[in-house]
Amino acid sequence: MKRVLVFVSMFLVTAELMAQEPFNGLIVGLDGKGIKANIAVKGSDKRTRSDGKGRFGLTDIKDDDVLYIIYKRDTTIIELEGHKSIHIVLAEAGEVANYNESEELMNYGFGYVKRRESLDYSSGISGERLRAAGTNDLRKAIMMCYPGLKYINGELCLMTQNSINSSSGVLILCDGVECNLDYINIHDVKSVEIIKGSNMYGFRGVNGVILITTMTAEEALKQTR
Repeated sequence: MKRVLVFVSMFLVTAELMAQEPFNGLIVGLDGKGIKANIAVKGSDKRTRSDGKGRFGLTDIKDDDVLYIIYKRDTTIIELEGHKSIHIVLAEAGEVANYNESEELMNYGFGYVKRRESLDYSSGISGERLRAAGTNDLRKAIMMCYPGLKYINGELCLMTQNSINSSSGVLILCDGVECNLDYINIHDVKSVEIIKGSNMYGFRGVNGVILITTMTAEEALKQTR
């Protein structure tokens, strides 16, 4: 009976997996060697990590999805724009030297897909919602939209964090670059996402991460019309 149940469970898991499209990726350095990096899908609970050869896999990736590639202390943002696979070459500073779709990676099917661990994302906060808060101070607007944040000793802190570090402030990234909220115009913000403690962003990420995405020039122009 146990064998039957195990077989049925395996069949259901396989059927669920096959119902989704595989998305294979490869991250290498300029020397062609694989790079271990963390990969997260913006606005989603999907994340994975590339192996020693730089290989990673995800499922149910949409044409307009955006990937965060976190390597060492650097975060790179890649808009997939319909890509069905991704071959990424990183420079030494963690910047993308180039990336493109690879038919070879697509032919691997589910070969690179691995167990995914869930990130605890908050629901995203749109720029419109922030501006509707009635203040031009971005920090205050974020706090009004997300009550779990407190401003303590000059730092934004998530009240749910249990870690005890030299700094309890969240890591703030704007378009993948660490920044100070005082230098970001609220009218340039497209969205804000808040991630509860995650070591995928290194030591600082344990206290939480605020991801800010700003509008492109074209999107900003539409806002003024």
